[in-house]
Parts: sequence; structure tokens; C-alpha cells
Amino acid sequence: MIDLLLGGSPCQGFSFAGKQLNFSDPRSKLFFDYVKALEALKPKYFLLENVKMKKEYEDVITQHLGVKPIEINSALVSAQDRKRLYWTNIPNVTQPEDKKLMLKHIVEPEINKKDFDITERMKKKKPGTLAYEKAWKNVRSLNEKSKTLLTVQSISNSGATNIKYSDNKYYKPTPIEAERLQTLPDNYTEGISNSQRYKCLGNGWTVDVIAHILSFIPETHLHTVVGLFDGISCGQVALKRAGKIYNQYYASEIDEYAIWVTQKNFPHTIQLGDVTKIDWDAFLDRLDLIQNVS
Repeated sequence: MIDLLLGGSPCQGFSFAGKQLNFSDPRSKLFFDYVKALEALKPKYFLLENVKMKKEYEDVITQHLGVKPIEINSALVSAQDRKRLYWTNIPNVTQPEDKKLMLKHIVEPEINKKDFDITERMKKKKPGTLAYEKAWKNVRSLNEKSKTLLTVQSISNSGATNIKYSDNKYYKPTPIEAERLQTLPDNYTEGISNSQRYKCLGNGWTVDVIAHILSFIPETHLHTVVGLFDGISCGQVALKRAGKIYNQYYASEIDEYAIWVTQKNFPHTIQLGDVTKIDWDAFLDRLDLIQNVS
């Protein structure tokens, strides 16, 4: 029996920040692989995360999953403004308590941020130009929330949040700060390049939101958990933080860097590979054999 099916199918095709291709976008079509797994595995509990989207597309997902989404902003539990929709059959989920966190609560000391200083780059932006408008639009002070963490946070990326320390000092977030924005442990993604760390974190979940939702599962002990589009396995961090114990965790992910981060932190994770190529009937047969032997 599968106790919990987790998933955050790729959101780029749904995002208001994207092209709004929605179900015609190949990445968004992966949602139906989640539906396929849900129907085959029949888990006791399920959770699907995605971005805010047009109501017509939200309704398609709701129709397939049979539950309406709960909208939760990560801003309640982190220093990041990140609105997301969560479809789940976990009962009685409420909004998390507002921790009132701002950037000043999560930034590293300036002494550690030499390589992330963008002050001169900001000064070179000429007023009236598109580059100037994009750069300054994304500046946040220490007394504000970060904008939504993106999959690319390079210094030259106009979509990245830039942090204003003073009128004369500006920094881009460090990887550790990006981890803190997602409420992950410091250095969780250490061991891969910074660009890959930002990408993995931008694709990930805000752990404390997921942990809050999972805390409403009545059972403490879960036998088998399956995570689709598992990324860096924020789900496993959330399970631990929610006080849930599980025997087996199966993950489907194709990004080699994300898989590396997962295996570094959770070496017992069983990787299933590309979700589009998984035979769920064969998976259940193998699972029954393993469980019967154990």
C-alpha cells in the first residue's frame, strides 16, 4: 500500500510569469503523469503543488484530483513571497501561522557576501532604460520579503531579487540565503555549482509549508511514500520536520544535480527515473514482493 503520493509537476507552462501555454506546454502535460500514478497507486493520501494559474486551468486539475486547492503563501513561514496552490486529501488543513519573517532575519553577514556584491552593477544601470527598470523593480530592502525565488538567480538575471543593505550596498542572495528562503537547512544543496543550486532551489518547495500540510496526516508512521518530480526531495525534509516516520521513499526525477542533492541528504532514496517511463503495475508487483518478503 502507498501511504502518500507527493508531487509538484513542472509549473513553467502554468505560471503567470511564463507564456501561459498551460496544457499545450509539454512540461505542463506531465501533470497527467501524476494523475496516472494517482489512479494506479491509489495512495491513502496525496498532495500536488503548483503555481497560481488561470481559473480555467485550475479547474481542470481540480476535476482530475477531486479536491479543490488550498492557496498558501510561503510568506507566512519564510522571508519569501511565494503563492502556491496545494491539492490534497489530507484532512482539515488550515493556514500556517504567520512567522513575520523578513530578509533581515535570513541574510548572511556582509563579510560572507563579497562574491555576491552587485553594487557597481546596479550603479551602471542607466535611468530610463529597460535594464534599469527591471533591476530596480526587483530590489528588496532588509525589512521586506524576497520576491519569489526563481530557477535562475545569476547576477545578470533581471528576475532575481536583489537585496538592499543600504543606499550604497546591494547584494544578490547567496545560495545559503536561497536555501533559507525555501526553509531548507543551510548547505543542503552544497556540492554542486551555485547556478545549479539556484536552479534546484527555485524548482523546489518551501519546506515549512509542506511540513505544515503533512502535519495534518493523523498517522505518525507511514510505510511507503512516492515523490514525483521529486527535485531535491524537499518532501523528505518536510516529512521529517512534520514528525512523520516512513520506511521507504521512492523518487522520480531526471535532473542529475537534483538527484545528487537528494542522495547526498537521503542516501536510502530509491530513484525510479523518468516518470513518463514508469510502469506502475510492475512497480506495485515489485513492491508487493518486497513487502511480503520483509
